[in-house]
Amino acid sequence: MSYKIRNTIALGVIFLLVIGVGIYLTMFFQPKKIKKTLDEVKKIEKQLQDNTAQLRAIAAMQNTLRETLHRWNNRTKEIPEMDLSSQTYGYLSDIINESGAEYLRMNMTYKGKKDAGKVSYNTYSLSGVSEFPNIFRFIWLIENGRKLYKINTLSLQSQEVLNEQTGNTIIKLNYNMDLQAYYSVTEKALSMQVMKPDSTPQPITGNPFQPAVLTKSPPNVRNLLNIEKISVKATSKEKALVMTDEGRLITLKIGDEVYLGKVSAIRPETSEVEFTLNDGGIISVRKKKIQFDNLKNKVY
Repeated sequence: MSYKIRNTIALGVIFLLVIGVGIYLTMFFQPKKIKKTLDEVKKIEKQLQDNTAQLRAIAAMQNTLRETLHRWNNRTKEIPEMDLSSQTYGYLSDIINESGAEYLRMNMTYKGKKDAGKVSYNTYSLSGVSEFPNIFRFIWLIENGRKLYKINTLSLQSQEVLNEQTGNTIIKLNYNMDLQAYYSVTEKALSMQVMKPDSTPQPITGNPFQPAVLTKSPPNVRNLLNIEKISVKATSKEKALVMTDEGRLITLKIGDEVYLGKVSAIRPETSEVEFTLNDGGIISVRKKKIQFDNLKNKVY
């Protein structure tokens, strides 16, 4: 065999080996490696996605933590470790003094306690009498004070009280409420003292319990002329002469004040005197005439 033929055979064998290796690498080895590499890529992508979800969860937890810390640092209520009747009475007495309601009377009765898990409360019955502005400020300061108190029930009943010295009618309220005083034996951190609120109740511009019409007539503390106890004796253009039941003669002019009202008109042509009265919110016009027949005076 010549040298040329041997070289040709050797080159052919080498060529076949190269082609075989190429076919093996292309058809068998590389696809497996590519598949393995793709699996690794998918695994890494999945891990990255899981990390993204974890990062979002961590960010959400951080936001919740910041909000919780903000609410904790700015809380306005404190819950003591225990509640004693004497302490509650002292706290409410301080509120009464702070509200300026020195005329607010308060009776307090202990009704019992309720365990509600980590936080419990005692229930007190409060009752008394005062005017609406005093009760309004008292309730406002209870709800907006440092300690956690809740008003469970509240009833108000108005009554008219006559001031015998001034003649004014005062509307007072009988109040009854159930107050819940909260405390926590286990959550001691809740008893940490908070800053005292610096807010004040809004000015009171009206009284919803002030009736348009009073049920009682105000007393005649100024001893004004009572038209029910006079008789008209003479009338002129601007004046009228009247006599009281005691026999006193009194001259009246238009605009003169009488009990519950004033003289609004004098009419000589009809021999009558007209009075405009305000009896606890009820406006009325009353007339008194000269009784020429000396009969009993009549009111028209």
